[in-house]
Amino acid sequence: MKKIFGIIAVSLLPLIPLTAAAHGAAALRFEKTVTIKAPAAKVWALLKDFGNVQAWHSGVESTKTEQKKDENGDDTTYRTVKLKNGGTMYEKLRSIDDAGMRLKYEYILDKSTLQLSNFYPTVSVTAKGNETVVTVKGSYTRADSSNIPKAEQNDDAATKAINEYFDPGLESLKKVAESGK
Repeated sequence: MKKIFGIIAVSLLPLIPLTAAAHGAAALRFEKTVTIKAPAAKVWALLKDFGNVQAWHSGVESTKTEQKKDENGDDTTYRTVKLKNGGTMYEKLRSIDDAGMRLKYEYILDKSTLQLSNFYPTVSVTAKGNETVVTVKGSYTRADSSNIPKAEQNDDAATKAINEYFDPGLESLKKVAESGK
């Protein structure tokens, strides 16, 4: 009897890696910060204008907003962000907290070109003396949630898209906010 159980156990060993990988794409997390030598109110005024990303992001050509009903029937603001590299992002505003200087939005994959999904960033502005700290953080998954994703839709591609959008964006926000305009 023990011999039979041993044979069964050994014969099932090759299946263990398959069950471990069967869950699909895991959530990835990111956090980016920039310190800006400008008042928090000035930085927040730039960031909270959901339809004017091109005013501070060097990689954005234009932003168009629209009001429409979401999946729950609530009036919601959506924006289409046209990137200078030809890409497009379609995003849903989830909340703006003026008192807490915090903005939350959601990335809509089926109307966007960046290869990431389940993307829910939060942007926060914090006054630190004469400086302001902007933090962007959130979670996301790759666009292709299969166990063997296409190279252009894998975890590395999703992380690259995050970095290529937010790194220059935060640097250009810093330049605009510190410029005195």
